[in-house]
Amino acid sequence: MTIAASDRTETADADTTYNYRHFGPKYYDFKEFDGPRPGETAPNFEATTLDGEPVQLSDFIDQWVVLETGSMTCPITDSKVHAMDKLQRKFDDVAFVLLYTREAHPGEHYDAHTSFQEKLDRAREFADEYDVERTVLVDDVEGSAHRQYGGMPNSVHVINPDGVVVMRGDWNNLAKVEEVLETRDPDRIYERDIYRGKPLFFTRKKGVIRVLRDAGPRAVWDFLKYAPALAWMHLKKEFRGKQSGG
Repeated sequence: MTIAASDRTETADADTTYNYRHFGPKYYDFKEFDGPRPGETAPNFEATTLDGEPVQLSDFIDQWVVLETGSMTCPITDSKVHAMDKLQRKFDDVAFVLLYTREAHPGEHYDAHTSFQEKLDRAREFADEYDVERTVLVDDVEGSAHRQYGGMPNSVHVINPDGVVVMRGDWNNLAKVEEVLETRDPDRIYERDIYRGKPLFFTRKKGVIRVLRDAGPRAVWDFLKYAPALAWMHLKKEFRGKQSGG
């Protein structure tokens, strides 16, 4: 049963728990991507619609599902919003779901969520500002569903009508998602499961600088502080991917 918004508890320590107030690499594992792998059953989860109604992922699993994660303060989400909506218009018989998660780069204006109602309100603001055409679901304030699916800021999972993950990416890769949906072979499993899609900056609504600026000075400072470390982690990940043939 989905917990009512009024029953959600506040986060006790926002610096050390899921809803961090200061972005940092320690909150993301760039070496391993947890969650269901291609060929495994997609875990069911409970979430809430923007209208405040409880829903489960299983409510969609009688058709193909594209499950993406994102938030208002994620520049990569910003770069994919309109492109993903366009993809939904192309494949209108596929359920495109965006799961609203913790804030990737919290700041003074868009801070870490301290209650479910705050998170729900933020998701509604996000959907309105971006004119999101897809179904937006809101995870609980503890990030239960997000954690089940790897906990990355803008990941993607493609799930077939049998409820099996056939492709996943630690970062959303629209080209690969489109390829999977073009064929839609329920028996095909994409073994190379981590597709390192690059941001589509030409489709962005705001761009990195404005997303961070809108979040607040703290978001800008934390990003600049850790930019060299993040760049190095990404380069190492790319190198490992090339070495493994991914």
